[in-house]
Amino acid sequence: MSTYKVKATKTNTGMQVSAGARGFEITFDEPESTNTGMNPVEILLTSFGACQAITATELARKRHFDLRAFWVDIEGDLGREDVANDDNRYKFTEIRYQPHVRSDESDEDIQKFLADVARKCPVENTLAFGTKFVQDGFVKEN
Repeated sequence: MSTYKVKATKTNTGMQVSAGARGFEITFDEPESTNTGMNPVEILLTSFGACQAITATELARKRHFDLRAFWVDIEGDLGREDVANDDNRYKFTEIRYQPHVRSDESDEDIQKFLADVARKCPVENTLAFGTKFVQDGFVKEN
């Protein structure tokens, strides 16, 4: 098991949030705020697409699979949905995606390859099968 750590900090500008890990930074925002970055749900979808692309690249390398280009078009419907016992939550109710593959492999081999990408992509697995969230107390800052 690997543990990843990130930190997200609200800035003093509009709804802007600065988040980072390992010395890299991303700016989150909302269009109706200062519109200086993607909003969190757009970044969630982007993370899924990036994970698909990275997983496809690594699988292709390991399997000597002809993969000259790969990208994913993704869209998601954000709305209210009952998650359990009449507990209505705002969440993605559906995420649709279409991988694009540039390859000389057969259609059948590409379909098998994409099924393996889906099975091995940790972000897809997290979204599709859920994850336990644990709030580890809180820190009151002065």
